[in-house]
Formats: sequence, structure tokens, C-alpha cells
Amino acid sequence: MNLSVMVKPASGSCNLRCTYCFYHSLANMRESYFKGMMSEAQVDDIIAKALAFTGKDRFYLSFQGGEPLVRGKDFFRHVGERLKGRDNAHLVIQTNGTLIDDEWCDIFKRYNYLVGISLDGTREGNVCRVRADGTPAFDDIIRGVELLKARRIPFNVLTVLSRSVVNNITEIYKFYRECGFKFLQFIPCLKPLDGQPYDRDSYPTEKEYTVFLKKLFSFYLADIKAGKYTSIRQFDNFVRLSRGEVAEQCGMNGYCSHQFVIEADGTVYPCDFYCLDEYAMGNVADSDFDALSHHPIAEKFIRESLVVDGKCKKCNFYALCRGGCKRERIDIEKCNAYKEFFAYALPEMRRII
Repeated sequence: MNLSVMVKPASGSCNLRCTYCFYHSLANMRESYFKGMMSEAQVDDIIAKALAFTGKDRFYLSFQGGEPLVRGKDFFRHVGERLKGRDNAHLVIQTNGTLIDDEWCDIFKRYNYLVGISLDGTREGNVCRVRADGTPAFDDIIRGVELLKARRIPFNVLTVLSRSVVNNITEIYKFYRECGFKFLQFIPCLKPLDGQPYDRDSYPTEKEYTVFLKKLFSFYLADIKAGKYTSIRQFDNFVRLSRGEVAEQCGMNGYCSHQFVIEADGTVYPCDFYCLDEYAMGNVADSDFDALSHHPIAEKFIRESLVVDGKCKKCNFYALCRGGCKRERIDIEKCNAYKEFFAYALPEMRRII
């Protein structure tokens, strides 16, 4: 059975202080904010149990944070050596890019890490991604990107849909094309779960989000028609859904799947958006992935995701929206935005080959 495991080797530790960071707000809700640094022995245990569970099937081991590179280079060399030569094992790392240097590039290249770079577009769009002293991180992120490009290391770009991004998408998409970025992800800017104070100006309105979706899709479509396809993950999956196929992105099929998110101390959670004490499924050191997949918290979490508002099921676009990701349902009120977008984009989606 294929298995996807997300590890937070440095817990919530990070060298940036992005104003919208959902993990910072989650960790503040836990009894323990910082879970320490994961040891090599701990990650060895995770890998051994994962390989026992998957057999010859695919195993995806991803590292996020916080900022995972804070854990240090020797840790990621160690992981690479443990999985070296295993064609069914895939390593992924999501980083803000500011710490990347030639030595990091050596590690990524030698062990075939797929790198995800967190970047919110141009300098103007990137205003939420700052250091602890409030200074912008844009130049350091771009420096890291240029090192990856120079070494021909595969990477994709993940952009958080803050208000500054949504309202500058024309300039941002042009910038991404000029940079030669071919694999893009745009993810929602999530408000804190428990009503913690947040900067409301960082979050787009429903109208702004509607305009954004239409503009970005028009760029996506124009590039496809011009034979210059750029992957935008959400739109790629909407195209699949419009054909009656299954989306590959978590949450886009209208229900949750088994996810294993492991904090630095070994605590396991069912979802990156719910790394809270009440969703802790114990420690991976005391269990295995078969038992964790049948844990009562995991099963309840998936059952809860199947509950969809009756109004959604009656919507003409339910087959595309599916009610949305469980986390987004309680935070993002953009139903009308998606209705207007689907009415605009669906005819063209069905023509995309």
C-alpha cells in the first residue's frame, strides 16, 4: 500500500515570521509549542516502519516545518543514505529557501529530494514573508531559487493566497513565467482556528478571490492554448474532476484520506492543519502505520470529513467543489466565488485535453 508521511524535524522552529503562518497559530494552542528536534534514531524508526508497511509500493517522505532546514544538513544526508537506491521511496522537502547554499544543493541533488519553495510572488506580493525583525525575506528566497536553477534541481513553487498575492496575480504570474517556473501551487491563507487575533488585511475578500480565480485561470488557459503549459495544481485537479476523474490533491475529492503528520518528538496527527493535542494519536515509537491507520482518532477524522452540507450536494457544481477541504469549510466562506468561477471556467475545462 502506498504511504505518505510528513515529518516536522525541527517542529515549529523557523527563521521567518510569516504573518499568516497557520502552524504558528496551531502550536500556540498546544500544551507544548516546540516539540524539540527529531533525532536520527527517530527518523530511522519511522523509515523502517514505513518500508515494512509499504513493501514494494510507493513511500513518500516529506519534510515541513516551521523551516525543516533548521534541523541541519547532517540529518538530511542521513535520511538520504537510509533510502539510497530505493526506487519506490521519494523524498520531498518544503522550505522557505532562505537557507539554501551550495552544500544544501549537493544534498538535494545527490539524494533526489524534490524541493518545494515557499514564495509569494514578486517583492510586492511577498510582504507577509518576513524575518523576526520584520525585514523582508524576498531577496534571500530568490537567491536560493537561483542556486536550485543553476544546479538543475527540480523544484516547485508554493504560494499562499494572501490579499497582497490575490490582488497582484497579474504581475506575479508574469514574474513566474519570466523565472521559468513550471509547477505552481496556490493554497488558501487560513485564519487561526480558535479566534486568535490576526491581521485581517492579510486575507482576501470573496470578491477579490473571485477576480483572482478568473484571472489566474485565464492565464493558465492561454498558456495551454499556446503550447506553453504551466501546471497549476488546483486547476489541474479541477480539470480531472470535470472529466469525472479523481483529484490527486488532498481535500479536493470532498473527503479526507489517511495522512500521517509526525512532529519532532514522534507525536502523530491525522492532518497538517490539525496538529493539536486533541488530535494526537500517540507516538510513532509505540505503534506502526497499520495500527495508526485504524486509530479511533484517524477514523473519526475521516468520518467527519464525509459530512457535507445538504445545500452543497444540491449545487450544480458539487461534482467540482465537493464541499471543499474539511479545514477550509470552517474558515473560508468563498462558496459564491467558486460558483461564479465554475460558471466561467467549466466549459473551457471540459475542452482541455
